[in-house]
Amino acid sequence: MRTETKFVKRFLKLIFPQLGTAEKGVKLIKLSVRTYKTTKRIREARMKLAYKVGIGSVGMFVFIILFGWIAFPKILSNKIKSMCTLKEGTDIREMYLKVPFPLVFKVYMFNVTNPVEVTAGAIPIVQEVGPFVYDEWKEKVHIEEDESEDTMTYTIKNTFIFNRELTKPLTGNELVTIPHPLLAALAMAVERDKPSALSLVNKALNSIYRGPTTPFLTASVQDILFDGVYILCNVSDFAGKAVCAQLKMEATDLVEVEPNIFRFSIFGPKNGTLGQRVKVKRGVKNSHDLGKVVEFEGQTELEIWGSEECNTYQGTDTTIFPPFLTKEEGLVSFAPDLCRVLAAYYVDDTKYAGLPVRRYSADFGDPSSNPEDQCYCQAPDKCLKKGVFDLYNCIKAPLIASLPHFYLSDPSYVNGVKGLNPNAKDHEITILFESMTGSPVAAKKRMQFSLPVHALAKVNVMKNLADTVIPLFWVEEGVELNSTWTKQLNDQLFKVLKITKIMKYLILVMSMGGMGAAVYLHYSRKKEVTITPVRSTETSNGETNRSNVISMLGQNKALGGHVNHAMSANEIDKY
Repeated sequence: MRTETKFVKRFLKLIFPQLGTAEKGVKLIKLSVRTYKTTKRIREARMKLAYKVGIGSVGMFVFIILFGWIAFPKILSNKIKSMCTLKEGTDIREMYLKVPFPLVFKVYMFNVTNPVEVTAGAIPIVQEVGPFVYDEWKEKVHIEEDESEDTMTYTIKNTFIFNRELTKPLTGNELVTIPHPLLAALAMAVERDKPSALSLVNKALNSIYRGPTTPFLTASVQDILFDGVYILCNVSDFAGKAVCAQLKMEATDLVEVEPNIFRFSIFGPKNGTLGQRVKVKRGVKNSHDLGKVVEFEGQTELEIWGSEECNTYQGTDTTIFPPFLTKEEGLVSFAPDLCRVLAAYYVDDTKYAGLPVRRYSADFGDPSSNPEDQCYCQAPDKCLKKGVFDLYNCIKAPLIASLPHFYLSDPSYVNGVKGLNPNAKDHEITILFESMTGSPVAAKKRMQFSLPVHALAKVNVMKNLADTVIPLFWVEEGVELNSTWTKQLNDQLFKVLKITKIMKYLILVMSMGGMGAAVYLHYSRKKEVTITPVRSTETSNGETNRSNVISMLGQNKALGGHVNHAMSANEIDKY
């Protein structure tokens, strides 16, 4: 045993003379073997890690694409659609039936400063007075539902309460002069329908109004709007009695305070009383039908306009809209007070209290040039110019609706009156709309009412009038959701959407990074240096193969040592 050990040591000392000792050669061989095995284990571990990272990252990528961009939007959409219905028990239904806060209702009067001159043929000069502010409480009562049709029928009820604080320094007692809503309007209506009766009307007006000198009324704003101005029908002449009887039978905005003595006001008869009856879709079966008008005053379509298209109800009742409307669809609604459809068009995207919203606006179009608006004309050859709308067929009064100060209307209307200053900031219709839930978060609906006049030869106080349109007043119905409502919408919807968006992009980036790491781990193996271990192979009788020994000698030289040229393979056999 000792002889063999000595032999190995002497043999190694001859092969590795630069190492000094045989023990160092043994250690080198063992180190080479361990290095090989370690390298192999690392290589196998890297391969397994690459596969694991790759498979996990691909799975994560597929999951986030399917869930984050396909499944989650559908889940959210279905959830919102189920919430945005008029089905009993939903929050939207409660708010729809009774708005829990008042809308701000502003009225601006046009005071005619030169009524005597206008009576003689001069151009009217007007002065805007206002705003007179009222709290408008909206409610829908006498509810009936039909689940098979998925409809709800209700009666409109609006209540106005004078807001003194917001009206200051005005009080409502200010005197203004406007074209007389009954005297002048009655004459213009008769001239339109029965011109042969103008002589009778002239006599009746002289009797009822005790010989007026102008077709204008001077009264307080509060009387004109709500309290009422007197109409004295306690007359004895035939003409006066005939006209009063007709007024009593047809006029719905007259209040009899004493026998044959009436009060007339613009909004008084509508304040706190029952209005029109409307049937709408509840949106339970089809969310896109939410709020859609299907009947108005018991009729499935109107019968007052010149075409089926204009007589067909389209859109909602203006107080609610379906979720997920596109920009191209606009905000289409049927306005009961106008007996027509109005479509608000998309303007741009903006923010309201941190919420992403769309801005919409609307106008009255141009019946003189747009074929779609011509069905609202009195006759095909009697269309009004751009920006105004004839209300006669709807309310049986010769009034014209437009935007305030004739904004976006034909210049002839602005030029026909002095004192107007149309501008977008004060006079356009604006709606800020959250499209995902179909919620108007802020709106300013503005509209002006005017009386078209011209000379009537058979009516004494109107025979010299210039041909023009005199504005009476304009209103703004405004609403702005406060922080209580916007915070609720933000917390329940948009914060969830924001967190979800961040998470899905974070997971997407992580999964793509993982796939990149897996590819790197896989291909980096090709750049590794393989260390070949020093192995001794033995023959069947235990002898060492001489070629391996010689190979070791060559490797030893490559390692910086030297070959013992004094020994040959035959000399090794001596040992």
